[in-house]
Amino acid sequence: MDKEALASIPSPAWLSPQARYLPQSILLEGSSGGLMAAWSEALVAVWLCQEQVDLYCGHCPSCRCLQAGYHPDYFDLVALGKTLGIERIREAVDFLSLAPQMSTVRVVRIVAAEQMSVAAANALLKILEEPPEHSRILLLSAIPSRLLPTIRSRCMRLPNSPLQEQVVRDYLQAHGVLPEDVPALLEGFGDRIDAALAAVHSGTWQELQSCREMLLTEDLPSQKIWQLLQDWGKEEERIGLLRLLFLSLYREIFRIALGINNKNPKPMLQRKAQSRSLEILWQEYAAWLALTQDLRQNLQGLMRLESLLWAWFTRE
Repeated sequence: MDKEALASIPSPAWLSPQARYLPQSILLEGSSGGLMAAWSEALVAVWLCQEQVDLYCGHCPSCRCLQAGYHPDYFDLVALGKTLGIERIREAVDFLSLAPQMSTVRVVRIVAAEQMSVAAANALLKILEEPPEHSRILLLSAIPSRLLPTIRSRCMRLPNSPLQEQVVRDYLQAHGVLPEDVPALLEGFGDRIDAALAAVHSGTWQELQSCREMLLTEDLPSQKIWQLLQDWGKEEERIGLLRLLFLSLYREIFRIALGINNKNPKPMLQRKAQSRSLEILWQEYAAWLALTQDLRQNLQGLMRLESLLWAWFTRE
């Protein structure tokens, strides 16, 4: 998200000119595609800006290098696979041991820090205990509870300010999202506004809505399972979107089963709410929740997806 777009959304209180005086080690809670990731990039810019006015000037040599994607004092560490290994952390440690070349500090940002292996986490812990004077370490984690307690205790944790829903609605609609699509996008993507816009502008979101209509069709033939696997089962991002769709469908079923929503429910959802016990519904919902973790751990994700689809199509 660029600076102009980010400025249109209220930022956390800690993202201010005083942020350059924050402690050396920071932990932010957020996903790699969410607003917290964008704010973490802004924090890096604050630390590296040579002008040190306002947040960051955007035109000094340091800011221009950062915008160009290369800065001699910035190391952005992202897992190449599903695990962040010790060798990458050692690269970051070596990077921080050198003197700054352009700015007054050297910065390492570790994205999805929860993916660190035990060995990598222990290697990072050593430098967190005694960081070089000119260093800044920024951890971004969607699941901070997976980090070692000793790592969490050595970082200052900055809160994520909850966004006002109307602010996000206005932002999405200003960027071409239809008003009727906004509630579902908010439910599916949360603060990952850029990801929501990308899904809409690429046509993936419209494709997902067509998939929803298909799933709500009465007497849907079970061979549609193979079509779903073909269309949605090959890429982790698309599997994630299909997962969000099914989670929303199950939440609708729960509301019908509990009598929370009786305003013209879809017949397919009403039938499932009446034919399945709450225990079975919860088991299926929990299995969809766990699908992302299964994929990350390579636990036969495609087979798990197929099993979940069969449960939707055949269990009554």
